[in-house]
Order: sequence, then structure tokens, then C-alpha cells
Amino acid sequence: MSDNPLTDLSIPFLLPSFSLKGRLVRLEDVSTSIIKQHEYPPPIEKVLAELLAASATLAGILKFEGVFTFQTKSKGPLSLSVIDVTHEGHMRGYAQFNPSKINPDDDFSKLLGRGYLAFTVDQGLKIDRYQGIVTLNHTTLPEALEHYFEQSEQLETRFFIDSQKTSEGHWKSSALLLQQMPSQKVEEETWDYIEAVFKTLTPTEFLYFSIPYEILLRRLFHEGGLMIYDPIPLKAKCRCSIERIKSFLATLSEDEVESLLENGQLKMTCEFCNHTYTFERKDLMQVH
Repeated sequence: MSDNPLTDLSIPFLLPSFSLKGRLVRLEDVSTSIIKQHEYPPPIEKVLAELLAASATLAGILKFEGVFTFQTKSKGPLSLSVIDVTHEGHMRGYAQFNPSKINPDDDFSKLLGRGYLAFTVDQGLKIDRYQGIVTLNHTTLPEALEHYFEQSEQLETRFFIDSQKTSEGHWKSSALLLQQMPSQKVEEETWDYIEAVFKTLTPTEFLYFSIPYEILLRRLFHEGGLMIYDPIPLKAKCRCSIERIKSFLATLSEDEVESLLENGQLKMTCEFCNHTYTFERKDLMQVH
């Protein structure tokens, strides 16, 4: 892993001169750890790395205490992806795919095809869940996300998202979001300026994490009265545990538990982190 203090961060910032708020996410240890928990073809790895960066960015612009879940579901080769981000910055994610339908040069649109993208904020039983859904009929992930905010939230938004696998086998991914502040109008020439700035941003520069994020943001947005706030650290951490599984098993009848046993054992594998928990029959009987 990189052990780079300049990565695995969610960095909030404001451009008050442009009436814009922003968020920059840089992932390396997080994305690499999550991707390496499963065997994925390279095109799936790349898209999952970008979905992780996008998820952290979206979670960062919401105020919540609980879990933000980002999900794609489609009829394409990448049939399902699920990513969780807690308010503490703990992330996990996985993807389901059909290996026989994947080509080495497949991109976002080819891997997902028709389907939908959804995000949910779960803050417990006492607070209503927030949910957003957007149809997947866009060429890129940024286009899909921009469409959602414009149509559903009436907030004009721009995204820049990219990822890259290093020669050491690490997955670096980054997402940059700019969004109009609520109840404020952003001039059309401001968006023209932002889009022109994005065109100067190469993937090499964007994913060169040895450059401090402050330098990158100042280079891009110094004309907007840039104000950078303290970054929020992000960490790959699954929420599965033996206690959670025991609580689930306690809801089953003894006959249901017995039907799950193979050779006197019950094995359950977490879809996210791929960790397998093994229970003996005598352990399961104690659960009841």
C-alpha cells in the first residue's frame, strides 16, 4: 500500500466568488484494499474504483449519521455494484458481473448498459430514509450523476472522475465535484469557465497524488476565491462481524438453521469483504 498522507481523503472546499461548493476525493489504499478482496477483470476494477470515488464524494456533500449506500443495477456485464460509506468515512464495496460478457476495452457504458443508479442514506428507524434514483442511459458516470442533480435536486453540478492502476498494482481513483450553492445562481460564463478548466486537467495530473491537494485546487480554482476546509480521512472497513451474523441466525428456527448445515458446519461469506465465518452445529444451537 502507499501509506501516502495525501490520499484516502475527502476534501471540502468553497468557491464563493462563483457561488460554488466543491469536494475532492482521492483514494488509493481504500480503493486497492476493496478491489483486491475479490477477483475482478481489469475493466470491472476500473469502474469499481471510480464508483468508490464517486460514492465518497456524494456521501461527503450530505449531512448524515448512518450509512450512505450507492448502488448500480443493470442488464449489462456489470449487473450489480454496492458501495457503503459511513458518516465516519468507513467504506466497503463489491461488484457482481458476468465474466463471459466482458471485453478488455469495455468502459462504463458497455459494462452497465441499461439500468439504474441509486443512492440511499439510512440514519436509523427514527429518521426517514433519503433516496435518489437515476436511469443509466449515459455514456459516462459523471454524465449520469450530473443528470440526477439537475433533474431531481435542481442543482447544477459538474463531475470529473478518473482512475488508474499503477505498476505496483495499486488502484488510484479520484473524483472532483462542483455544485451550485442552494438558493444561489451560478452565471453561465462561470460554468463555461469551469468546463474550460476541466479540459486542462489531464488524468496524469489528476491522479498524481504526490502533489498536495491544496496545490492542485489552487491551480484549478484560484480565481473563485478558493477556501479549503479540513479533509476527512477515508478508510476501507467492512461492517460485517460474527455478532451481526449470530443476531441474524437467532431469527431463524432450528429447522431452518439445520437445513443450512453441510457436514455439521455452516459457512457464511460476506459479499463485501469476502471473509468467511464458520459455525459448528454446537455453536449454532447456543445461538437459540
